[in-house]
Amino acid sequence: MIARLTGRCVHTDADSLILDVNGVGYLVRATNAVLDAARRQPEGVCVHVHTSVREDAIQLYGFATLTEQHVFERLTSLQGVGPKVAIAVLSVLSVQDIRRATDMEDVALLQSVPGVGPKVARRIVTELKDKLDDIVPHGVTTLRASVEDGQMDSSATFYEAREALVGLGMSIPEAEAALATTDDDATSSQRVKQALKTKATRA
Repeated sequence: MIARLTGRCVHTDADSLILDVNGVGYLVRATNAVLDAARRQPEGVCVHVHTSVREDAIQLYGFATLTEQHVFERLTSLQGVGPKVAIAVLSVLSVQDIRRATDMEDVALLQSVPGVGPKVARRIVTELKDKLDDIVPHGVTTLRASVEDGQMDSSATFYEAREALVGLGMSIPEAEAALATTDDDATSSQRVKQALKTKATRA
């Protein structure tokens, strides 16, 4: 079973990419974050892979992090939530957004995802919460949620800084690796500067 692939992206379309690994092309359905990163930097693309084996097909699904992959697997374990819907959810919402939606029972947020109706959104909110406890801790929020709550924690600055670094051309794994060396107490802009300095030093 394929668990991870690293290679050169030779093609992307709306929901998938072809990854050339030692001359073999793998078709991988992927989240928007993976596709965007592959378009910006096609060399050395690394994706975590969930392999779906059915009687009529073998399908690969690609993710930027293991956490995203685990959330995908939890989502597809729910009745009425197939791989297409799960990928759509992870393309629109971050893992932290999904955690917050289940904690706050925010059905409307999940319905903002194309293809997710009220029935499926409600099922995700009610049935996914307990399935996330071992992979996404309670209280981990996005920057938006932290600002609404009147606070700024290290996880919020991390994700804002990661978004900024990806906008500067880094892949998500590169951005996360660089940010791992930054100060948790720093602001998002300070963490971006620290991460860029770290990347320049390693180059």
